[in-house]
Amino acid sequence: MDKNFQEEQFTGIIKFTPPLYKQRYQFIKDLVGKYKPKKVADLGCADCTLLWMLKFCNCIEVLAGLDICASVMKEKMHRLSPLPGDYLQPAERSLTVTLHHGSVAHKDPCMLGFDLVTCIELIEHLEQSELKKFPEVVFGFMAPSIVVISTPNSEFNPLLPGVTLFRHPDHKFEWNRAQFQSWALETARRYDYSVEFTGVGHPLTGMEKVGFCTQIGVFVRKYPQTTESAQSEKPTEAVYKTV
Repeated sequence: MDKNFQEEQFTGIIKFTPPLYKQRYQFIKDLVGKYKPKKVADLGCADCTLLWMLKFCNCIEVLAGLDICASVMKEKMHRLSPLPGDYLQPAERSLTVTLHHGSVAHKDPCMLGFDLVTCIELIEHLEQSELKKFPEVVFGFMAPSIVVISTPNSEFNPLLPGVTLFRHPDHKFEWNRAQFQSWALETARRYDYSVEFTGVGHPLTGMEKVGFCTQIGVFVRKYPQTTESAQSEKPTEAVYKTV
């Protein structure tokens, strides 16, 4: 089941405007407008909606998506193809879009050299063994300038009718703010990133103490990556499959 559809069923009574998933994607678009990254990778890209939105950002020259489910990507990947008008009036910038089938628990050299990596509603779908490997893959190996991670804030769940344990049947966990921030701060410390916390989906008036419905961590690498560190222990073997 589509994770955005499932979520909208639960949050429909609260009526987030725009819908919560659109607020998350708009947060990324605003961040792209601020930092102007040239190479962006979306991990857990699912139906490629965020990639489709980002293809219209003029600063971006390379887009990459990664997901464990190839069939979901293939359903909507046609939206990433050039439009007829793109051939009639080619843009001044070139744009390369590549989709990869694989796990965020595995390292692949095709994911090196990105400026921004987004992980939107991804980590809560990971098994414990995958979550343990995730920081080393993203922050240690890929080591982009900026990483954005969003995940449900479990403190908000009592306000969502119909949610008993988790918001989606595939979620392995949902963290409260203290749990997410503890994990994020330790990850940032270990890999020399700073991190700031924010979110989307404001609570109802009088319920502000529960925080945002979706909590977000924005990680920024403290130091430029040196040539030596960029090449050290980087595997040459490809493990992802191009879709």
